[in-house]
Amino acid sequence: PRPPRMRAFVSPAASGECRSGHRHAMRDRRPVSLRRGPPAWSPQGGTPGDTVARKAFDSAAPTDAAPPAAIDPSAVTVRVTADRAELRGAAAARALAFYTYPTDRSEFSIRSHRNMRIDAEWDAIADKINGKDVAFRDTRVACLVVSLALEKDGALPPGFAFDGKGMDPAALIPGDAKNGAPPRLILGTLDVNQGSKLPAEELAGTFPGPEDPVPPGTDTGEDGKGTNAGEYDPAEDSGAEGARPTRYRRAYLSNVCVLASARRLGLGKKLIDASFEVAKSWGVEHMYVHVEAENVGAKRFYEAEGFVVESEETEAFALSLSRPRRFLLAQPVNARAED
Repeated sequence: PRPPRMRAFVSPAASGECRSGHRHAMRDRRPVSLRRGPPAWSPQGGTPGDTVARKAFDSAAPTDAAPPAAIDPSAVTVRVTADRAELRGAAAARALAFYTYPTDRSEFSIRSHRNMRIDAEWDAIADKINGKDVAFRDTRVACLVVSLALEKDGALPPGFAFDGKGMDPAALIPGDAKNGAPPRLILGTLDVNQGSKLPAEELAGTFPGPEDPVPPGTDTGEDGKGTNAGEYDPAEDSGAEGARPTRYRRAYLSNVCVLASARRLGLGKKLIDASFEVAKSWGVEHMYVHVEAENVGAKRFYEAEGFVVESEETEAFALSLSRPRRFLLAQPVNARAED
């Protein structure tokens, strides 16, 4: 008979409490421990005082070099989602990845703030993809999630060396016994934003320009669809009459994150690959992403994925906005498709 293992039990509500069974050490069979408690990451940046710090929402990509363990591709899924439970899982991943806390914050305070941020991120994702966010009324948004299928009893699949310690229950999607769907863990997420610029972002792309021809083979059948199909200022496209609107030609990645305990497993690359598939299906010609200048690891990750620096902010400009200096990296969608 199989020895007992640690299992994750989560109520049907994605945010419910959980309890765990008996622990039994097994090689490459480390169970997922979903418990409410202090986060398993170390505070970053030495934030002074009792201030919660949110890192740049668009620069938390991991470095995927030298994966420490083989992954069964059939256990990992990357997809565009509008499912409420999966969107909440994405919100949990962002709250865990983007927020850090001073060392003197209490467990209750951290847990309360994290739950508040999960709810806020959840509402924000839904509003953007449904076109209810006023700032994104001229932007088409897709949320992508990468998830790991667990066994029916909640155990990790064989050979997956992943430590889920400290994850929030909201990151777990309960299984569906009726349809035979296993429980899943949301390990990472990102948004693809189709538009001429990313809302509230001063650093914007310049390619393609209004006079640049549309690359051969570009599918423009999605133009005029989605949440960026409404009225817009023609001044944003100052090219020849009848030129393809810039809002359909560019896209920006944002909210890119993989949970710390699931990094260096190639999941970031899977998310980027899937984002370019979405962009290509929308007829996007150029993909952009912002990276903080001090986030060397993220910059290297994107450059390894084919992005190049198109522009950067000055220190003075960044200081005027009270935030770190940023790079804007770009990559033609067709160039990646040809690799």
